[in-house]
Amino acid sequence: MKRLSIILFAIMAFTLNANAQGPSEDSKEEYRYWSFLLGLNHSFGGGNSGDNNDVMLHTNKGDMYRTKGSGFNYVPGFQIGMLYNIDLKNNKTGILTGLEVTAYGFKHAFEDVKTSKYTLKETYRAMSVAVPLLFKFGTQDIYREMQYFNIGVRAHYNIMAQRGQKASWTSQKYGEKLEADAKNNLSVSAVLGVNYKMLSLDVDYMFMNFVNPDYTIGDKKPFNHVKGNIYIATSLKMPLPRWLSVHNWQAEKFRRKLHGTESSY
Repeated sequence: MKRLSIILFAIMAFTLNANAQGPSEDSKEEYRYWSFLLGLNHSFGGGNSGDNNDVMLHTNKGDMYRTKGSGFNYVPGFQIGMLYNIDLKNNKTGILTGLEVTAYGFKHAFEDVKTSKYTLKETYRAMSVAVPLLFKFGTQDIYREMQYFNIGVRAHYNIMAQRGQKASWTSQKYGEKLEADAKNNLSVSAVLGVNYKMLSLDVDYMFMNFVNPDYTIGDKKPFNHVKGNIYIATSLKMPLPRWLSVHNWQAEKFRRKLHGTESSY
């Protein structure tokens, strides 16, 4: 994680300097630019398609089965990355890709078989390197206004996954990394979102989660019914070309200090 963050910030610094000069009048440079992404992921679901009576936990309060109604299962995560924008010359469509570091997860609830008096929640979290491929479209000049919708896919390469447990009868928590064959290395989501200036909201539907549905413990498959999940991402996308310096005087002063040029759009 530390190395990935250093790489991302190095790319950001490089692109800030590379784009500070600004495009010439007869070039396409203004339509190709980097953005810095920083945001939060929000999961409210359990990541499962229904009851899974094959999944049982043996605890000191008795055997527990996973429940369908799992209550408020909010799991927070984050996004950080660099995005490359290609806005086409019609000024109303474009393409967005890049590299992101993403943390996301889901939660399951269990209750004891006999009395339903005791409950236990399992939280699954993963960290991935993600590559989005999104189509941007809007009714106005999307480069100048930074107002557009986006639709596409995001591919995650999951570099780490872990499980945590919290029981209702104790304040102690338990956590462990998932075994290599218990997680999917690759997961893919469909993306639908909207961008306004530097604020962005994306809704991701994960077709396959980061746990392996074929993983077996004894004769049980604990993730057999774990399908997709919906994630909502709220983020800040900061464009790094002349767009930022035109809309922010402090950024323009920084650009002039680097290159000593006059401000022009």
